[in-house]
Amino acid sequence: MTKPATDFHQKYHCPSLGARVARKYLGSIFTFITRGYPLTTEGEGLSCQPVFIISSGRSGTTLMRSMLVAGGQVAIPAETQMIHILPIKFLAYRGLSWEDMSRLMIAEFESNANFPLWETNMAPAYQKILNLPVEQRSLAKLIDEVYLTYAAQKVPNAKIWGDQSPIHTFFLPYILKVFPRGKFMHLLRDGRDVISSMVERHGGDYIHEAVYRWKTSIQRTNEIRKRLPRDQYLEVRYERLVTDSETTLKEICVFLDIDYMTAMLDYWKLPSTIEHKFKSFHKNLEKPVFSTSIGKWRERLNPAQQEYVLSQISGELRELEYLS
Repeated sequence: MTKPATDFHQKYHCPSLGARVARKYLGSIFTFITRGYPLTTEGEGLSCQPVFIISSGRSGTTLMRSMLVAGGQVAIPAETQMIHILPIKFLAYRGLSWEDMSRLMIAEFESNANFPLWETNMAPAYQKILNLPVEQRSLAKLIDEVYLTYAAQKVPNAKIWGDQSPIHTFFLPYILKVFPRGKFMHLLRDGRDVISSMVERHGGDYIHEAVYRWKTSIQRTNEIRKRLPRDQYLEVRYERLVTDSETTLKEICVFLDIDYMTAMLDYWKLPSTIEHKFKSFHKNLEKPVFSTSIGKWRERLNPAQQEYVLSQISGELRELEYLS
């Protein structure tokens, strides 16, 4: 990788101090332009093809994460909401050495507000990433090693790792550039319940943002669904997950190529379910699965809010068969 820069130095060699300083900085610029590690890893370079749980938010993704992790075969940490931004930062850092790149990428994880919920020591990941053979160095492999380190410490029997961050729904093309063979599970929920849950959490003024987020998430997931083969995309309805949990989880397990475990329904008893200990809006995770949140929008939204929401999303609700 450094030979072109060396040739550049030889061709434009000048003896003066000013010229040597200029040559040094020109060489740095040249190296920045020509050096670059790829975003993705070709072939079988990754430990698995990861799974991404996506939604508009307030759709039950944390519940799904808790259920799957309880089975002991999937390592999905508490959401960090950051993988979608890593490709941009990785490309911005591309002029750095691999050592500096590795350090900065690990720091991105460790400085995330939700990272303490991982309860993971990233030192082993840094050492593995730092010593990767040149041909294996990519953003995908770097992220792979980070999640493998989490898995080794928290879910040692995991066959695959995944991520649960609703914000990724709005940046799926970025994630596909890094993991073109990754799997995506869209947890779909009645938009009225989603919006009312957001309003309950953030206040009445948030209703416009909530409508926008749900409508946009439907648009983004429809776009990605059309691009991906069936073995990479699965739509799961929240309403079915909470009313027919065992059947729905078995279908998810087939999609992920893992075994269904009855422990998945005991998620609320297990230490792998942690979000409710830190954030009050996840308090329902301390209970067995229940379906009484279906249709809760009737209580949470006043008549004027209901009318507004319906005027904005009735088309999508009909298309998704939530509205006749």
